[in-house]
Amino acid sequence: MSELTVLLVGVGGYGTGYVREMLDHGAERGATLAGVVDPYAATSRFYDELVATGVRFFDTVEAFYAQNTADLAVISTPIQFHAHQAVYCLTHGSHVLCEKPAAATVEDVERMMAARDETGKTLAIGFQWCYDPAMLALKADVDAGLLGRPLAMRSIVLWPRPISYYKRGLGWAGKKRDASGAAIFDNVASNATAHYIENMLWLTGQGYGGVDVKDMAVDTLRANDIEMFDTIVMDARLENGARMFFVASHATGPEGWQNPAFEYEFENAVVRYGALGENGDRLIAAFRDGTVKDYGVSSTGGCDHKLETAIALARGGDAALPCPAEAAIRHTRAMAMLREKRPEAEVFPADAVREDDGMVWVPGLKDRLVHCYENWAML
Repeated sequence: MSELTVLLVGVGGYGTGYVREMLDHGAERGATLAGVVDPYAATSRFYDELVATGVRFFDTVEAFYAQNTADLAVISTPIQFHAHQAVYCLTHGSHVLCEKPAAATVEDVERMMAARDETGKTLAIGFQWCYDPAMLALKADVDAGLLGRPLAMRSIVLWPRPISYYKRGLGWAGKKRDASGAAIFDNVASNATAHYIENMLWLTGQGYGGVDVKDMAVDTLRANDIEMFDTIVMDARLENGARMFFVASHATGPEGWQNPAFEYEFENAVVRYGALGENGDRLIAAFRDGTVKDYGVSSTGGCDHKLETAIALARGGDAALPCPAEAAIRHTRAMAMLREKRPEAEVFPADAVREDDGMVWVPGLKDRLVHCYENWAML
């Protein structure tokens, strides 16, 4: 196995997962660290371990590529940096695995795709459910027509977040743009729960290219003091005719958790993952002829499958890329349509909002959102 070099761009936040993967499993994958780009690398909880490997640290991708090369660059930085860093890494000879969302705007994703096409390098986007073995098995059955035409899909995710969530790092969370004017558009649907919108677009499109949202009705609200929104109910129609209903919030309070759950209805089967009030992790299809297929445990939690796929492709393998930019841009387009429909989020009335234990939340909001999910109803 030939040695492959990996540049880690961003080693805090979600990037710590890639650090751990490289430290623990890089050698067995024939991959070594080419360098780390992160001006705040010293704050990473794995900083001392990285130093012990002898890896060199850089503040910018420009500084790294001025003297070095890498076969693969893994980008785990805030959203506003994705497009520039991906384009720079691609045009300087690296394949790229960029974390989700691909970028804040359709134009930025298109710039990334153009650089990919010009260089002939791989551009993988890190929507990890696309790399999950159980989800890939379901996707194969969908593409083979075993489940029939997609009819209606609904998904719910309620993840309460403390005030500190919006103050982390450079303070970009919940913002529309940074101080330089670069687009961020960070919100509950574009970032933390983006997987569950993207999954419906990816799963029901033929192949790995996904399908676009044709139109939507959407409610966006905020309890937190942010520029974007922390709560959403979306009722969309896809270009393939399927209905897509999505509910998510960061403002449901300490007891307001609902881990991801979905129900996807096809002509021949209903696919379920989790359930209301439960934290299920199995992907199960109940067919209308009475048969049941258990695809196994499915998770969006890790970096392992993504990194393994990106390394294989960078090495010249012929495996398919399950999450190309063509799939990820569907989510970016949906977020752009959302902003057109709702340029500003509605603000929850002050008397409906509580702040305690470092969290801003809306009592009763979980029940209201569960009602929306159960009844396919807007707020």
